[in-house]
Amino acid sequence: MNSKKTATCAALLLVGTMAQSAVSPVLPVGVDAVQEVGTAQDIGERQSLLIEMDRLAELTPAPADGAMVAETGQLSEEFDGLVAQASSTRKRRVVKKATSGSTNAPLKAAPGTAARSADPRVSAIKREEDRARQAVRRGDYPEAAKLFFNLLDKETNPARVLQIRFILGRTLQEMGLHQVSAFPYYEIVRTEVKRNPKNKYVRQSLERLTVAADALDSDILLNYAVRLIDEEDFPAGNRDMLFYRRGEVRFREGNYIEAAKEFNRVRGNSVFHDRARYRLGLSLVEAGQLEKAEQVFVATAEAKSTTDVTNRARVNAMLGRARTLYQRKLFAEAIDAYREIPRDTEQWHDALFEVSWAYLQDGRFRSALSNFHSLHSPFYEEFYQPESLLLRAIVYHYICRYDEMEKTLGIFERIYGPVQKDLRNVLGGNMSPIALYREIRKVDENFDLLKKAGKRQLAIPFLVARQVLREGDVRRSLSYIRALEREKKKIEQAPATWRDARVGRYAKRVVERRMEATQLAVGRLILRHLTRLQEELAGHMEQAGLVRIDMISGKKEAVKKEIAGKGIVRESVDQEQDRSYYVQNGYDYWPFTGEYWLDEIGNYHYVGVKACE
Repeated sequence: MNSKKTATCAALLLVGTMAQSAVSPVLPVGVDAVQEVGTAQDIGERQSLLIEMDRLAELTPAPADGAMVAETGQLSEEFDGLVAQASSTRKRRVVKKATSGSTNAPLKAAPGTAARSADPRVSAIKREEDRARQAVRRGDYPEAAKLFFNLLDKETNPARVLQIRFILGRTLQEMGLHQVSAFPYYEIVRTEVKRNPKNKYVRQSLERLTVAADALDSDILLNYAVRLIDEEDFPAGNRDMLFYRRGEVRFREGNYIEAAKEFNRVRGNSVFHDRARYRLGLSLVEAGQLEKAEQVFVATAEAKSTTDVTNRARVNAMLGRARTLYQRKLFAEAIDAYREIPRDTEQWHDALFEVSWAYLQDGRFRSALSNFHSLHSPFYEEFYQPESLLLRAIVYHYICRYDEMEKTLGIFERIYGPVQKDLRNVLGGNMSPIALYREIRKVDENFDLLKKAGKRQLAIPFLVARQVLREGDVRRSLSYIRALEREKKKIEQAPATWRDARVGRYAKRVVERRMEATQLAVGRLILRHLTRLQEELAGHMEQAGLVRIDMISGKKEAVKKEIAGKGIVRESVDQEQDRSYYVQNGYDYWPFTGEYWLDEIGNYHYVGVKACE
């Protein structure tokens, strides 16, 4: 062992194994496996598009009179100003021609198929459709998207417009532009869902909207599609995704029983299965079905027992079980469950803090103080954890260790006093939501750099910014923004002939508008979290003041008793094992000397004694 650890240090010893196995590497979190699309699937996708395009020829074009154009040329406000402006211009042009009796007069006089097929405009549309078909056949989706986008401005038959709009969405989605593709799908649903809900394009558009929402991790698209879609209309092969996403919507609505039902329907061979089982357990916990939730977590962890010890699904299930046991007030069992969380995972820090509460509830003060020594080591100084410092002070109060209690309160006030002041300045300075978003994004992208040297460059306290980044809704929103940024990059890297075309300009505007709106929404979300944290911290500060009053009162009583000659009885605190227990079980046991080592974290053992009468 290191010679630097030979000196004694009161009340704290380090327990370490004589021989430890190699540390397992931390697995990347939140990265889904990417499956390459096979040639057969490519052909199938193209063939399905070609079939739809062939059906365009089967539809009879409608007369291009002003009334028809006015009805079918309307687009939702969301469906881009470019198309809307072009439609408006075309409408005026066609109405003028219709009233003058030039181009469209023969169609009105003889509305038969032969007359319509002789219309040069119809022939031009047919030629453009043929070019689009060839582009799809060779997998040139950018060219196909460009042609179909232009066709939207030319076609007047409502049925054909509906079909073209759907195929446009499909081609954009094949390009990986899920957000851009969502708008043609949305327009189909918006215009048709009430008057013709069983229309196949409504059903297929809802399906494709759900796929886009899944790819983007977009709550807005997801909520919209899931509320309208009929399960029977959804392809059987994609229903696991539907069940999982629908469960998420029900969970956010607070309908936990229905959420549990949806999560439970996800099949075992689905890529959504692991996440669904964990969310099923959470839904049951929220519904008060604690025993059933524990059974789900146990089964999930056992199903992953042959995987790596740091497998995310396995560790989440283990942590879920520990939390469920704690809520059931089975503190001893919860402690054992928390102890099983592997240290080489991001969940370990949370487990270390939560098990400290279980120790306190079980009256095991020494074990709680041992954990606090790890939690408050320099390795975790960037974690926002005011509650753990207060809890440590309270444990010291229980065992009448007033000197340690005063030191802990001093640390709390030294760290979180400035944090409270800075938070007050941020919230009182009327920072805009966009400015708040940029500050949090700066921390997200430059965490290590700011952690080392640049904390003062931030308006938001670094500890608070880090805590906000751990909030689930903020993480999801940032993930959505990053998806939009990737989509924008694809647009910028597209060939200039596509990028500078009307469809390219439209796509860029769609993505940029969604980015701006989402950044504003995230900024408002961050503001709510900052406000909540400020209120909570004010409560912690008030509690720290009360704890300090109790400490002073306790000190007074101790001095009075000492003067009266009653003496202080020093009893061991939570003394379950002494040094011999660890030595006999293959551990080394040495005093803590004030130096922290990463491999020591979690192995400290508090050996102080109770100083109460």
